[in-house]
Amino acid sequence: MKNIFLTLILFLMGLTLVNAQTPIEFTDDEVKFGNSQCPGVWVTIPEADMGTVSKDWKKLIEKGSKSKALVNNNEITIFGAMIKDISGATINVFSSVIGQDSVVRLFAAAELTRDVFAVSGTTEYESLKSVLKQFSKDQYISVAKDQLSAQEKILKEMEKDISSLRKDQEKLEKGLESANITISEETYKIATAENQLKETSTSLDAKNNELSNVSPDAKKALESEIKSLEKQQKSLEKDIASSGSKISKSKTVIEENNNALPVNLSQQDELGIKINEQRMVVSNYTQKLANIEAY
Repeated sequence: MKNIFLTLILFLMGLTLVNAQTPIEFTDDEVKFGNSQCPGVWVTIPEADMGTVSKDWKKLIEKGSKSKALVNNNEITIFGAMIKDISGATINVFSSVIGQDSVVRLFAAAELTRDVFAVSGTTEYESLKSVLKQFSKDQYISVAKDQLSAQEKILKEMEKDISSLRKDQEKLEKGLESANITISEETYKIATAENQLKETSTSLDAKNNELSNVSPDAKKALESEIKSLEKQQKSLEKDIASSGSKISKSKTVIEENNNALPVNLSQQDELGIKINEQRMVVSNYTQKLANIEAY
């Protein structure tokens, strides 16, 4: 039930984000440049950066012309622009860029000949609007692509993190398996060594008892046997101690890994939920971009 509720919340969040794109809007207006009232059109560019819009608009109206645009604060003016999508002849463009709330507003007026502007109802005016629409759309697409790229990067980092956690889980589980095998092997070695040690100790006691009753000629050979048994005894004791140390270390590994595993799995669960949420965010931004491209 909890999972169903969570899925519903995420779905509703997704719907909100899918519709988060703002429409590009046009407004007819007249703006004063110098001593002239210039009829033109405002267009809104949602979520855009004012500096980027100004730079790209300047580049667009300069393209194909030897003239350079004049920039004065938020005003961008060019005389002798060659914008074939508006007119086959050179035109003057008076424009202004301002930031307002979460949009950038761009005004443009096209002067076809001296004091003759493209006005509503003319072919040139509709062409001006078309140029502004495509420019605004391209700017908004660029914003949406950057947003999508940022969200995809977040998702990629999350997926990288969960992959690392899964590798850690595998390492912990293999550590447990290896430690349990080590304990079994070393326990068997201890049992075998203890039996051998018992037999060696018994033989050593017997040889020591014989030592006082042998002839001088046989004593040297017996002492050599005793030394060999003592050496074997120490080796077996060393092996038992080594196996005991390995068992102790393996038990520590088991304790540590058994404590670490639940934490790791919990982190995977939490990150898995966040990844699913982020995938929905990426999907929403992908849809947002598609919606803008369809304007």
